[in-house]
Amino acid sequence: MTTAATPVEAPRGLPGKRTAIMRAATHVFITSGYERANLDTIAAEAGVSKQTIYNHFGDKERLFIAVVDEARSGADRATDFDESLLTDPAALQHDLLVLGRQFLSTALDPQVSALRRLIIAEVAYHPALHRSCGDGEAGSAPKLLGFLTQRIALLAARGELVAERPARAAAHFVSLLTYEGQQRSKYGTVSISPDEIDDICMDAADLFIRAYRSPATRS
Repeated sequence: MTTAATPVEAPRGLPGKRTAIMRAATHVFITSGYERANLDTIAAEAGVSKQTIYNHFGDKERLFIAVVDEARSGADRATDFDESLLTDPAALQHDLLVLGRQFLSTALDPQVSALRRLIIAEVAYHPALHRSCGDGEAGSAPKLLGFLTQRIALLAARGELVAERPARAAAHFVSLLTYEGQQRSKYGTVSISPDEIDDICMDAADLFIRAYRSPATRS
């Protein structure tokens, strides 16, 4: 797995020049890093003037933040969860495994991983990136967290899980996936096999179930 990546797909609803700028900026930021990236290079790759970039984004920092935001929202748009998941307590381990695989397929994507590394490197200098430093930066975690929170609350209300704070329980599961995925892939610089991904997901599911399973359902 390399740090370089192909440009993002054209975001829906964006005018042509803005789309070209976003595509070029993503490629240049990933391949050159934030500090070495410059607006002249981005403008040349996008086929626009540097003034056009200023008109759309203002400056390099705001363009970088727009790229990160688009990566996050793009991942959410591309992620759909099976509505039957996490409705049957007997299938809890299986369903968590399915969701874990789906999450890691996005979180460990080369482009997403490269943007994550950029965020980590730049967050101290760009406070606006703080909101991108939660679970699954530039990934699909916001949508997954919402789905998990709703389903955990439902199972807890039925007495099948013990989770007074469903959102926190959801964050625990995503954090387990994120940490192990990042460690084993060396922050997205090393490819990991489907078997390794399954191992990460199974461990996370087992720990989650042991922590939150209702005593009434324990054998």
